[in-house]
Amino acid sequence: MAINIHMHRPTPPSVVITGLGILACNGIGRRPYWDAIRAGRSGIRRIQRFDASDLPNQIAGELWDFDPADFMSKRTLKNWHRHVHQAVAASRLAVADGDLAKAGYDSERLAGAMGTSVGSPNEMYKTYMDAYRSGGYKKVSKFASSAFSGHSATVHVTIDIGLRGPAMTISSGCATGLDVLAWGTEQIRHGRADAALVGATECPIFMESIVAACSLGILSKRNDEPAKAMRPFDRYRDGIVLSEAACALVLEREDTARARGARILAEVAGNGSTAEARNPLILDPEGRALARACEAALLDGGLSSDDVDYIQAHGASLDMYDRCETSAYKRVLGDRAYRVPVSAVKSMVGQSYAAGGLLGVGAALCTLSEGVVTPTLNLDEPDPRCDLDYVPHHARLNDIGTALVTAMSFGGTHSATVLRRVA
Repeated sequence: MAINIHMHRPTPPSVVITGLGILACNGIGRRPYWDAIRAGRSGIRRIQRFDASDLPNQIAGELWDFDPADFMSKRTLKNWHRHVHQAVAASRLAVADGDLAKAGYDSERLAGAMGTSVGSPNEMYKTYMDAYRSGGYKKVSKFASSAFSGHSATVHVTIDIGLRGPAMTISSGCATGLDVLAWGTEQIRHGRADAALVGATECPIFMESIVAACSLGILSKRNDEPAKAMRPFDRYRDGIVLSEAACALVLEREDTARARGARILAEVAGNGSTAEARNPLILDPEGRALARACEAALLDGGLSSDDVDYIQAHGASLDMYDRCETSAYKRVLGDRAYRVPVSAVKSMVGQSYAAGGLLGVGAALCTLSEGVVTPTLNLDEPDPRCDLDYVPHHARLNDIGTALVTAMSFGGTHSATVLRRVA
């Protein structure tokens, strides 16, 4: 007799977020970040990291209040690069926020993943080359070959926190943060881990990075008005502002989180990812692939478009991206699109590539937990083609039960996550 192997497949456990660690240009830590985005406070200023006076773009979102020495040893500071420093700091903040250290999990059942798109390839390059020129390769640090590797962030987080379960590094451009979140969710759903620490870190504020983006023509030139430079969905946007950031999340099974008395920020209801497979630089203005990613996330969570109460948008402040997003939300929501509030936290924190999606998750968690829709700054005159309710200028009180978070990457790879408030 044939046996149906699917007959007794157990229902996957619900996965929840119990800890949030944030390093953003307008706030370090969950509460300072939430206070800043509720108040509509931008963290974008003139670049201090290097002399950008000869460039058309001279503004960025640096981590103005971040001191790595507050989070790690002098040895780690000396031998490893900034994206590692940020990843370790965000992870420590998340672990403390979720009280994970007291949860009693077996370390071999704790998964860990970090994502980065840029890493920090430039930070020590000159130091290494000066050492080589003065004394040959033997003078170069033994850590050089791996110090600026994207995977070094995952390595150091697993060591620092003591995560001995599945480990992964993901790099999918601006979709990285949501893809790392999806990976961690699946480790728990499929029983490979009991909890996971996932995150993303990015350090694009160095000369070569800014120069390359200037060459592409995607950076804002509003150097005299830094806080007004990021203008998602506005008719007079003129480009993005790069920022550095890191974000980490603690994920757990809902039943075990409740059993230990953990504070639950939200359920990760569903995740989705798609590709346009069209062009490395030009997106589909109709937003079909992004719409499919949103629909896949809803399907993964057993939800429909009618369940979406709010969208935390990618909001890159580029004409092509903003048009694609608007079209995608209309495809997903139909007639409801004009009644669902949409906001873009990048208007306050800039574009941090891999970490941007998780900064959006952090904003959505604020909305779900506190009933406050964060604003989209600088939306003074909406682009007529971007005609949805993009919550301009000021936060809005709104009882939100389900939030959709999106992330769009170059080459048309898009991801979406659905978060749901739990009682």
